[in-house]
Amino acid sequence: MRRSAAAVGSSLFLALAPGTVAVLVPWWLTGWRAGDWWPTLRGLGIVPLVAGAVVLLSTFVRFVVEGLGTPAPVAPTEHLVVGGLYRHVRNPMYVAIVAVIAGQALLLARPLLFVPRLRPWREPE
Repeated sequence: MRRSAAAVGSSLFLALAPGTVAVLVPWWLTGWRAGDWWPTLRGLGIVPLVAGAVVLLSTFVRFVVEGLGTPAPVAPTEHLVVGGLYRHVRNPMYVAIVAVIAGQALLLARPLLFVPRLRPWREPE
């Protein structure tokens, strides 16, 4: 697979899989409305959010550059990806997604994102 095709495939997979889990579902549950928590605690949410996003993007880049493929099962890599964070963690994408969602939960002051229920959180009126 050529790098350009791998980059396009990885970008599509990034938008579909992690994009759904780390962006669409939290938006559906919270509507990006912030709750009322101590501002410093909410501000700490930036750290895992940004760190998780950086790790997630770097793993997708590694699939294109090192593996010549995508993380999607329909277009697997030609070479096993073993560099970068893959030397230390079996699947850094999962760790990154959890960090992004935890960061959103802190930033938005929404414990619902830590432990989702079947229906969205309802604020007392």
